[in-house]
Amino acid sequence: MTRFSLTLTAIALMTSAHAASAQSSQAAATDPVDTATIRLGPVGLNPALMIRDVGRDNNVFNDPDNPRSDFTATISPRVELVTSPGPMRLSYITTTDYVYYQTYTSERGTNLGNQIRTDFEFGPFQPSFDAHFDNTRERPNREIDTRARHHDRNYGGNLRVQLPADIFVSAGARQTQTTFDPGVEFRGQDLATTLDRTDDLLEAGAGVALTPLTTFQVDVGRERARFDFTPERDSQTLRIMPKVTFSPLAMLNGSASFGYRRFTTHSPDVPNFRGFVSSVTLASTVLEHHHIETTFARDLQYSYEEAVPEYIETGLTVGWNWAGGGPLDARLYGSRSRLHYRSPTLADGKTDDVAHTFGFTVAWRLAAYLRAGVNGDWRGRASDRSADRAYDNRRIYATFTWGKVS
Repeated sequence: MTRFSLTLTAIALMTSAHAASAQSSQAAATDPVDTATIRLGPVGLNPALMIRDVGRDNNVFNDPDNPRSDFTATISPRVELVTSPGPMRLSYITTTDYVYYQTYTSERGTNLGNQIRTDFEFGPFQPSFDAHFDNTRERPNREIDTRARHHDRNYGGNLRVQLPADIFVSAGARQTQTTFDPGVEFRGQDLATTLDRTDDLLEAGAGVALTPLTTFQVDVGRERARFDFTPERDSQTLRIMPKVTFSPLAMLNGSASFGYRRFTTHSPDVPNFRGFVSSVTLASTVLEHHHIETTFARDLQYSYEEAVPEYIETGLTVGWNWAGGGPLDARLYGSRSRLHYRSPTLADGKTDDVAHTFGFTVAWRLAAYLRAGVNGDWRGRASDRSADRAYDNRRIYATFTWGKVS
């Protein structure tokens, strides 16, 4: 067995050992089965149906010179299953997207997503396990414009132990596998060749509750990336991430991590990285009806380009939501991401792409579980590296939602 597999097994054995004799120290604040749309004994079901992106896509291929327009729509049925027998809470979500383009039939497709999560509470021991499986043609990031089918598998486990004096410790392991269909290319580069890989993560941390609504912790993680077809891209990472978490009951809620990453590659042609990384998601409700959300992230990412294998992405998103208590609500949002490519082959000053998005939503709640909305979206990318990397797209589209969607 691999070290990753042994770690997961150890967590599972620790869970089983305490499951036989331990009891939950406190009941969950809200049983999700009680609030489910449909209840079948101990199981709750939350079915939903979304008809979204109904309108014209004015630049189907993100083309800088010859933008092509087409009518598009996506139908997305979704089912969530929840149950919470004893100290366990289990949720399972399955989603299917049927993507339609009227003229450019090559862009049609079906996306499948499944995720499962199990949380336990055995007194001070709180293990959890989760898995995500996606088979999708959605664009994987802000860098790649083609709708390339890729298969993503992400699964892992974590064990948190609550100690006296509001102190806790945690340990976890996770594996992520990314696989693109063979022969799918973007800008002449086969995506499977440069991006198919397996990422393993081992992580441990400790923290303390500073107040009833605020915790502080420090996580230390060791990551290993192994590429299927380009082993010269293999790397190891050490992360040290202090993190502050605010309860959803606090005026400011969410979490903020600021830390250090040491990224070391196996090839002398791929530059190493040592520096600041961050992940911030914070929100606050102001004057009862105004909800403000902010996310900020900075980290190293792998590029699809063989000659320029990595970039540092720094992104900021700000959103404002208004809900006046009636059937109408609205949202404004904007984001900006800078992709800074790192390679000795690039000329000075010709290293950055900048992606941006601005948009709005106005929605009406027609019934308890029925909602209709109109959305506007302006997005694009500018590039120092090459004019053919830039594009603009403007869209107005409708969305209809039935059901309970978290």
